[in-house]
This record gives sequence, structure tokens and C-alpha cells, in this order.
Amino acid sequence: MSKEPGALARYDAVLRRPHVLSLLAVGFLGRLPHSVTAVLVTLHVTRTLGLDYASAGLAAAVLTIGIALGSPWRGRRIDTVGLRRAVAPSIVVESLAWGLAPFANFPVLLVLLFAAGLYALPVFTIVRQSLGVLMEGDERRTAFSLDSIATELVFIVGPGASAVVAGRLSSVLAMEAVGALVVIAGLVLLWRNPPTRSSQLPGSHREQLDTATLPLVAAASRPPARRFAWVTATVAAMLVLSAGAGLSLSGAEVGVVAFSEHAGASGAGLWWAYGIWSAASLVGGVVYGAQRRRIDPLAIITVLGLAMVPVAWAPDMLWLGLLLVPSGFFIAPLMTAASERLTEVVAERHRGEAMGWYGSAMTGGTAIGTPLVGLVIDAAGPSSAFLALALVAALTGVGTMVLRSARRRRA
Repeated sequence: MSKEPGALARYDAVLRRPHVLSLLAVGFLGRLPHSVTAVLVTLHVTRTLGLDYASAGLAAAVLTIGIALGSPWRGRRIDTVGLRRAVAPSIVVESLAWGLAPFANFPVLLVLLFAAGLYALPVFTIVRQSLGVLMEGDERRTAFSLDSIATELVFIVGPGASAVVAGRLSSVLAMEAVGALVVIAGLVLLWRNPPTRSSQLPGSHREQLDTATLPLVAAASRPPARRFAWVTATVAAMLVLSAGAGLSLSGAEVGVVAFSEHAGASGAGLWWAYGIWSAASLVGGVVYGAQRRRIDPLAIITVLGLAMVPVAWAPDMLWLGLLLVPSGFFIAPLMTAASERLTEVVAERHRGEAMGWYGSAMTGGTAIGTPLVGLVIDAAGPSSAFLALALVAALTGVGTMVLRSARRRRA
């Protein structure tokens, strides 16, 4: 993935396009509260409520299940009723849920967390769907890379900052801040109302129509299609990839924590490993976004898995961070390439739902990966867990490519 001449000019041209800078900003703002929820819930349940880590894990799982179930539904609402009518309920429900959660007992907290996940602000879906409409060709790759870079910045800043606020001040204050950030991000989306259909772009002959009526007008002009007709073999491959990526990457995060505990490292060592891993992903996103050549996301996840293998032989936290760099370099390119491929093969009227299912697949992989990796760590240690996760990532890519090739031969 060599950097080509004019890369900075490509980024500058994309950032100057209408809506792009505000989209990236609201994407950062909207993802920030969601990036810290797992940490906050764990700290709140164990410290404020005084319960055990099993209870904290249950609370985090309930939130994750809500997000996995709600993401496709929220995406479909964007497709069918428009952005504003889809976002407004998320603002109301999430603000109430996070506002009340700090003062609830544990059973009520579970209900509130499930509601917050089910109605989670569909930031990923909106940003990627809108960038897919605003951009074409190579510019779409650059725009998606910018969004992946912004996401990495969120995860560099968010979880650590939330742990500091919850630890030094209170988890109540931190959870209230999550609700406030959701409201701000949602209101900005309502105000900016970025286009999610090409018919909403300036110059379109239908641009004067209300955005909520656009899906109805489009539906009246085409014959009824069967449900999930948009799910092709390529879409299915991207969903499998998303689940495999969620499993391997979330598992690796748990593996880093376990390695730190086994090595008796300080919190600074943990920050070093996470920070340099995220920084490598950020650099990879910058480099990939400057490319004119598209790379198969299945090939990227295969290489990512192979690059993770040496991590199993890290002797200490310093080397763990350094050995994570090669795999980290491919994380943002993987997410960019998969989103780009989905945007290419799914019609505009279904992209919100497609991006929702993509997010749910990753969430599902994360939910499965965390406990499975815990079992491997308990049985064989963090090094074996890193080997297993590398195998999962590589087999996800190779296995899906083999199935795709066999299908093409049959066709």
C-alpha cells in the first residue's frame, strides 16, 4: 500500500466538499459516548453498586445485545422514513436511559441499558451512508479512511478519559456526560441533516421534496421487492468478515489486559499497548485513504491475522505494543475497504439497513469473542489467546475467499 503523489491534495479535496467536515465531526462526537460505555458500566456496577464482575459483565452484555438488535432496525428507519424521523427517538430514549441509569438499582439498570442499546444513535450508519452518497470512486475510499481515522482518535481518547472521570470524580457524573454527548450529537445531526440519498444532493430534480417523503415516492415508482433481496454473496461475505473482525479485535483487547495482569505491568504499560496499536491503525488509515487502487477486504483481514501471530511471543509490555503495530496498521484499512465494498454493491435505498447489519455483525462477533477469549486465557494463557485470535482473522479471510471462488466457479 505505497503512498502515491498528491495524497494530501486528495484529502484536502474531500474535506472541502459540503457536509464532509461536519459529518466527520459529528461522527467523532457521536461515537465518543458509545466508545466509553463498556468501561463506565463496569466501573459503575463494581464500584458504585458494589457488585461483582459477573454482574458487570451481564450489564455490558445486555447493552451489547440491545445495540446488535437495534442497529439494523435503526438503519432501516433511515431508509424508510428519513434521517430526522429516525434520529429523534434515539435522542429521547438514550438521553432518558443514560440520565436515569446512575440512580437505578441493578435490575432497572439492565432495562435502561437494553433500551439505550436498542435506540443507540446510528452514527456509524449515518456517516458511512452519507459519505457513500456524497463521494464516488476513489474519493469514497479517502472519505471512509478519514472516518476510520476519526474513529481511532475516539478510541485513543474516550475509554481512558472516561476511566479517569469515573475513578477520580464519579461514575454518575460520567454516565450523565454520556447522555449529554448523545443529545448534542443527535441535535447536530437534526440540524445539519446530511444527505443519505443522491436525490437529496444539490442539483437533483427532487431536492425540494421533504426528506421523509423520498422513500415513499421511490417506493411508488418500483415494483415490490422481496425482503432482504439486497443480500448478495458479496454482502454476506462482508457480514462474515465483520463478525470475524469483531471477534478477533475485541478478543485481542482482552488479551492485552490479561497479558498486562500476567506480567504485573502498570497502567502506563496498558496505555502504551493500546495507544500504539490505535496509532498504527490511524497511520494505516491515512496511507490506505491515499490509494487509487482498491484492495480486497478479505485479503486485508487475512494479512491482519498473519501479522498478529508474533504477538504471542512478546516477552513484556514494551514488546507487546511493538508487535501489535503490524496488525494495527491493517485495522482502519479493513474497515474502510469493507464499507466501500458494501456501498458499491448495495442500492441506496437499502444502504442504511446494510450498514446496520454490518455493525450488528461486528457487535455480535465482539459479544462472542470476549467470553471465548476469556476461556482460552484461563486454560492456556494470553499467548495462546493471541495465536487463536490470529487464526480466527486469517481463516475468516481465507475461508470466505475460498467459498466465494467456489461459488463463482459454479456460476
